[in-house]
Amino acid sequence: MGPEDQTLKKVVVRKFQESDAEDVAEIFAQVGLIPDEEQRKRTLEHLRKAAREPEWYDHYLVAELDGRVVGRVVLEAAYTPYSELINLYVHSGYQGRGIGSSLVQSCIKEASARKCFVMSAMTDRVGNLPAHRLYSKFGFRPGILGDPSVNRGHMWLFRFSEESCVSEFLRRHPFAEPYVSQSKVDFHGRMLHRMAWKDPQTQEEIDLYVEGQPSQTPEGTMPRIAGFSYKEKDVILEVLVQEQSKIIMRGETSGFTVSLWNLGSKTLRITSSASIPNGTELTPLPQLLPPLEIDPKNQKTIQFELKWPSSCNLPNFTTFSTVPSTCFFMIKGLEHHLLASAGFEKEQSP
Repeated sequence: MGPEDQTLKKVVVRKFQESDAEDVAEIFAQVGLIPDEEQRKRTLEHLRKAAREPEWYDHYLVAELDGRVVGRVVLEAAYTPYSELINLYVHSGYQGRGIGSSLVQSCIKEASARKCFVMSAMTDRVGNLPAHRLYSKFGFRPGILGDPSVNRGHMWLFRFSEESCVSEFLRRHPFAEPYVSQSKVDFHGRMLHRMAWKDPQTQEEIDLYVEGQPSQTPEGTMPRIAGFSYKEKDVILEVLVQEQSKIIMRGETSGFTVSLWNLGSKTLRITSSASIPNGTELTPLPQLLPPLEIDPKNQKTIQFELKWPSSCNLPNFTTFSTVPSTCFFMIKGLEHHLLASAGFEKEQSP
């Protein structure tokens, strides 16, 4: 066992407790999040409340070494299959000792237990090599690039677990080369970010078209897969979700379409299912639809409606208020579903 493994054995990752607030506030102060005493008091109050009254979808984790809290991270996992890794910080005196790795590993385990096989994280566009190396080590790849000319221009990273269609494709194509677009591209008339993996020998590929924006802005939306293109053997399938409104209100319904294009040479038989927020209602339920039969060079479009009942309380996210609805598509020969998600921003009814 090497020195690094010995260090990792000493790190204990556990749930955040109210007694950890002072140590976490000290870490926040080191990274510039607490500029004065007034902010420190507000931060401590917020941290203690989060420990006493945790939200069911927020997983506050801390790393403890030699009896001291030396790292902190939050995993949000409210809407399967998505989760987000937020605010990973390590005490400056303990960096390079496996603290960040232990926290990321625990987030991956937590997300997997909740069937969240797409994890996102935001990091600096350029310059932050320690963070880039850490995320790369655990399989995160850029999906939305920020502006490199802007100080701390942020970009979104995505990690796909072993239970995802991306990992399944890469197991069959170990030399597939990754690609990310510098800006939005046109996919069936919708401007989206693109991340892709292409086999240089067979030319088979999987492309994901991602909705979202660099950084976190007041008008921002949760990064998500809005469409995909899948090309393998004689299967060429493209799918795109399109919201009819970007807003959803309590007690009301918002609609979206799912368009499917069979660009290959054989008829495709596709079964579908969906994941929606607890308490919301999707019509029609994909699992009640008959399997789709799409002839070569043909397209089919399905209309869905997502209702937010007045009695349903949806989560208040740390970063976004987006309410997603994710459709899954299974093709014969695949072990894991392909997916595309609609997303709506919450607004209160007048």
